Amino acid sequence: MRATVSRVVAHASSSIVRYRWISSRSSPPPRSPATPFASSSESWRDVNSLDGALDASDAPYVTIARVARSAVGALSDILLSMGASSVSTTDADRGTASEEEIFSSNTFVEAASDAARARVWARCDLTAYFDTKEHAVEAVRSAEMILGVKLDAAHDVARSNDWVEAVKESFSPIEVASGLNIVPNWVSDVDESAVNIMLEPGIAFGTGEHPTTRLCLRWLKKTISQRARTELVVDFGCGSGVLAIGALLLGAERAVGVDLARQAVQSSMDNAKLNGVEHRLSTFLGDGTDPGTPGANGQADVVIANILIQPVLELEPLFARYCKTGGEVALSGVLHGEQSASVVAKYSTHFDNLSVDEEGGWACVHGTRNAVPA
Repeated sequence: MRATVSRVVAHASSSIVRYRWISSRSSPPPRSPATPFASSSESWRDVNSLDGALDASDAPYVTIARVARSAVGALSDILLSMGASSVSTTDADRGTASEEEIFSSNTFVEAASDAARARVWARCDLTAYFDTKEHAVEAVRSAEMILGVKLDAAHDVARSNDWVEAVKESFSPIEVASGLNIVPNWVSDVDESAVNIMLEPGIAFGTGEHPTTRLCLRWLKKTISQRARTELVVDFGCGSGVLAIGALLLGAERAVGVDLARQAVQSSMDNAKLNGVEHRLSTFLGDGTDPGTPGANGQADVVIANILIQPVLELEPLFARYCKTGGEVALSGVLHGEQSASVVAKYSTHFDNLSVDEEGGWACVHGTRNAVPA
């Protein structure tokens, strides 16, 4: 069994999570740039399954309140080195007038600047999970000795089903637009007259909680309804599959999801089954540059990508090759203002009628493919 402390950090508006990843299993074998991926019963399925956690053991944890910004990094490192499986950091002032939103696109700390690493709240609450309460108590004692401070620590146990129910309670049906909803798969009371995209929320992005997902779905709803026929939609960075599945439920005939993350393409297929569209969705693990990917040679009626600003800009030539003349593109995951303006400038050679929709400071840039060769 090999144990290493990982520097993986997920930045959000009110929480940061660091993991001590313990694994004796090798990484999955590499795949070609666009490998067809089908749903299977392999162990990766468990990553997205809340139900799979029902047999998990109870998890002792300690919450340390109001830790000063200057001590957060050191305390987290100490807890991880003492055996914590994860340490989550939340804004101690969340829910008050002093709450501060912190966002970062840096997923890996090694890739982040010193300034980005230092971006934590003035006062933080840290929660660390251990295999036993005794280990948690000893870790806190060691941290107090090393740091020379008294910590405000409270110990508790998360029952095996508690976190599952807490996650379920945090997701509720979301009305994206009139007659279009995103619905967690455990919700049975739904509006039968609406288009309901059923999702099993997991680690893949796209649950409707973020404005960019809603912007893209609203655009798809309007665009597909206005087109005489939408034969093929290509979703780059498909995540949970919500956009590709939404396109199919809204009237598209076929959809292709492309993603670099194995969990994402698996999640897309799982969610497609929940919506009964798995036979019309194909998923590909890769970057979409393989000419064998459906749509790669100018057959796509719609190309949509809800990713990040840098890949949106870099992939313009690829998206222009995918999109047929008269087809349409939608690009999100970018901020409204300077970023959306840069996208409009970048895409103006191959796309006409470029417009920008905005929600909550985020943008969706969309336009129509012209006849200029890519």
